[in-house]
Amino acid sequence: MKRLLVSCVLMIFLGACQPSLRADVTRFYSLPPVAFGQSFAIAPDPAQASDLEFQHNSTLLSGALQAKGFYSATAYAEADLIAVLHYGNVGSHTEIYTEPGGPGWGRPGWGWRPYPPEVASYTYYSQFVDVALFDGPAWRSGERRMLYQGRALTESGARDLNVSMPYLLRALFLDFPGLNGQTVRVVVPLDDRP
Repeated sequence: MKRLLVSCVLMIFLGACQPSLRADVTRFYSLPPVAFGQSFAIAPDPAQASDLEFQHNSTLLSGALQAKGFYSATAYAEADLIAVLHYGNVGSHTEIYTEPGGPGWGRPGWGWRPYPPEVASYTYYSQFVDVALFDGPAWRSGERRMLYQGRALTESGARDLNVSMPYLLRALFLDFPGLNGQTVRVVVPLDDRP
């Protein structure tokens, strides 16, 4: 019985140590929320139209929307929703940690040396993803009627946004559409493939 208890406690502690991405997610949507089962198309900004990185991230967004019950429109002119995707880095900051030194070992003059202080620095990069869903027919007539807007913001040790992007999208669409007008902290476990 004692072994079982120790094993359970150990599994809880090890489970809490799983690497994860923490993101602050803010969502807004019109009432009623966007209905599931609608078709969508992703509209790039003119500067993004031929960008390979945007095409890759659009594929990730498409997968996230399909996982929530939407489907990709066969033609742009038939899409119920138009999705607009923006992402990027918004800066970085470095934090410096110092562990104080201490006494050494042995006798002074014979093997005794004090331990020097240890200094470490970590750079964190602020990264975001914004997704907006617009009414498709209104979009095609020139009106921009937004139905949903979501933003996920994280600080990551990875400078490359492509490392964080799948997890940011997963955080954004967790509990979709989420709480209207509120920012919540979302924790997404890091695994081999998001």
